[in-house]
Amino acid sequence: MDRFVLKDTDFAVDRSESSVQVAPDGTVTIELWGAAEALDAQCDTSPFACAIHPSRLCLTAVPVTWTGDVATVRFDDSMADLYDIGLYLHEHGDIVGELTLDPARTLRIRGSAQVNGRAESMDVQVGLPMPPE
Repeated sequence: MDRFVLKDTDFAVDRSESSVQVAPDGTVTIELWGAAEALDAQCDTSPFACAIHPSRLCLTAVPVTWTGDVATVRFDDSMADLYDIGLYLHEHGDIVGELTLDPARTLRIRGSAQVNGRAESMDVQVGLPMPPE
């Protein structure tokens, strides 16, 4: 079920390095790492073949709207100035899209990320809860 897809490339999810946290004030902090094995499996003609580290998606202390047990937020370019929201692959890239978080079941982020100056589609889905550290 876990996937971390940029364009047509699935970087998978390294669950041992990734985390999803909900703070007492209701904000969410998410750090998702792609799997090193998925990066190593890239062919030389892959659009991300020159990456030397797995992809990393970060959202830090982002306010969300809670409806029951489900959190949602739409993030755009203006939020990048207020919160640490971005994709790290080669360099930091802004992301836009929508997050849906059901802490008991799934995390889903759909949208696009800036990679090497281009907007690339992004679709992330992670089964929750994550294993405890």
